[in-house]
Amino acid sequence: MSVVVGIDLGGTGLRAGLVAPDGKMSSTRSFEHGGLRNPVDAIEAIVRAVEAVACGVKVDAVGIGVAAWVEKATGFVARAPNLGWVDVPFGELLERRLGVPVVVHNDLKAIAWGEYRFGAGVGADTLLVVFLGTGVGSAIVAGSTLWTGARGFGGEIGHVKSGPDDGPLCGCGRRGCLEAYVGGGALARRAAELRAKGRLKSITGAGDVTALDLERAAMHGDPDARVLLEQGGDLLGRSLGAVINVLNPDVLLLGGGVWFASQYVRDAVREGIDYASHPFLRKSVRIVESALGPTAGVAGAADLARRKVAAP
Repeated sequence: MSVVVGIDLGGTGLRAGLVAPDGKMSSTRSFEHGGLRNPVDAIEAIVRAVEAVACGVKVDAVGIGVAAWVEKATGFVARAPNLGWVDVPFGELLERRLGVPVVVHNDLKAIAWGEYRFGAGVGADTLLVVFLGTGVGSAIVAGSTLWTGARGFGGEIGHVKSGPDDGPLCGCGRRGCLEAYVGGGALARRAAELRAKGRLKSITGAGDVTALDLERAAMHGDPDARVLLEQGGDLLGRSLGAVINVLNPDVLLLGGGVWFASQYVRDAVREGIDYASHPFLRKSVRIVESALGPTAGVAGAADLARRKVAAP
């Protein structure tokens, strides 16, 4: 199978690429979409992206990583908190529209597989990948196999209960999820609450506050900005420490927009990991960052599609 397109559909952006069997890309496209709350709009955006990267060449298959809980056998999206989707037969609809085999996975599973096959996770026995972006996404590759769980939802830590029943509301509809404290969307909401109380005065402008805004404010001495970043990072680090104690990975790969935007978050995460993981197990873990950057999900989605469609 020679022509496979990989797609990475996140909470705010879409990337596409024509991916060779060795993970290299001959054509790429990337753009911010701002939401795509209607799945039909997402399908049309993906069709346009596939056509753009294919450059007139017939496509044999398409692999997609989407920020959602995806049924592994069908590509059915049970819930996509950061896109606002519930119960969408996404794989089926997209396959009909494109007229070629389509393989859909959660976006972090595609990213993890891309890093395992072609990036910083090559050679790992047990790879734990955690990205801190719009939300908190994670995935596991163990024994050369992408771990999906019974239905395809396995490996996620973003919706682990990390706060009280009356904690902040998460995009999934529950309160107190890890993602409700440390994801980019959660940081923006908590910053808006503080600004409404007359705090975070060093951040001007009417738009949503980003992790980079908070980082700059913290660096200039704003205590509220620093607390937001450090508390979120510490909570994530402690959660990862617990996962390390259970999973005993040899490689932990960290990335995502919020991760790269904030040194305060990065330091707090590492300190939280050191505090919460058992010292004996902590010694086994090598912490790395993405080698493929924003193309990891594209490469991984394409490789997963190539493998599934080619399988007997």
